[in-house]
Amino acid sequence: MSPEEWTYLVVLLISIPIGFLFKKAGPGLKRWGAAAVGLGLTLFTCGPHTLHSLITILGTWALIQAQPCSCHALALAWTFSYLLFFRALSLLGLPTPTPFTNAVQLLLTLKLVSLASEVQDLHLAQRKEMASGFSKGPSLGLLPDVPSLMETLSYSYCYVGIMTGPFFRYRTYLDWLEQPFPGAVPSLRPLLRRAWPAPLFGLLFLLSSHLFPLEAVREDAFYARPLPARLFYMVPVFFAFRMRFYVAWIAAECGCIAAGFGAYPVAAKARAGGGPSLQCPPPSSPEKAASLEYDYETIRNIDCCGTDFCVRVRDGMHYWNMTVQWWLAQYIYKSAPVRSYVLR
Repeated sequence: MSPEEWTYLVVLLISIPIGFLFKKAGPGLKRWGAAAVGLGLTLFTCGPHTLHSLITILGTWALIQAQPCSCHALALAWTFSYLLFFRALSLLGLPTPTPFTNAVQLLLTLKLVSLASEVQDLHLAQRKEMASGFSKGPSLGLLPDVPSLMETLSYSYCYVGIMTGPFFRYRTYLDWLEQPFPGAVPSLRPLLRRAWPAPLFGLLFLLSSHLFPLEAVREDAFYARPLPARLFYMVPVFFAFRMRFYVAWIAAECGCIAAGFGAYPVAAKARAGGGPSLQCPPPSSPEKAASLEYDYETIRNIDCCGTDFCVRVRDGMHYWNMTVQWWLAQYIYKSAPVRSYVLR
């Protein structure tokens, strides 16, 4: 394993005990404590390149404040334009960011586009209420208010999934901060059920990458082999690639589960990335909260069995990087100006 991979693994593993510390904390400590940990990790791994993420956040927040009714498209254009500039830094003769900066920037782009879309939905809902002349109850998934700059920064730098995902909406983040009875939300058992395959996947990754190292394909001797042998070599290389991501995403999900992040009652029928699809009133007492059955489907990012044993490419995409697949469907495909099959 490379030094960067070891750093990723350490960051993912330390997020699990940190999650247990934050689980029963109050909203203020959760918000600012989680943001402080995330910012500390970003500064430690990215150094001065942290400035890129700060510029992206400030630009998005300015667009939200200036044009709340159309900030989704503006934020999408701004964040992806800056991402293009970010990827071209070496071509422009500027310092090349670390791989950790790249990971933070990618996840931040997803989060800020989602936040802008949620603010736009809130603004449009408020305009409809004013036009109809009466007030409606809170809609499913709608924000209570437009987040301030500090609230936007706390969401952006929250340590949960800051480098590896899973992606989560600002509404999911708010629900975690305002969990009525976090002590009643189970963490340990769901974490153990989710974590048990990770050591096996890690062992398979080390074994396959040792027997079939990726560096071999960069050597001239590799291209002297027969074509069938070279094609076969791609199978164990891609297998090692999958095992590495399985371990990383399972560890990231365990960090969320330890903090009770993304926990919703089963009756809410939560979806990966999107959160609850049905309205489910919060429990009114610790006893009622403890009697509910919870799941962590909102932060579920990988279905290992479905990925490896599905028979259709469409199913494989559905089971792989699930929260990002929801993000693409929600904020790109559905808002595309042309509803053509080719574009989708």
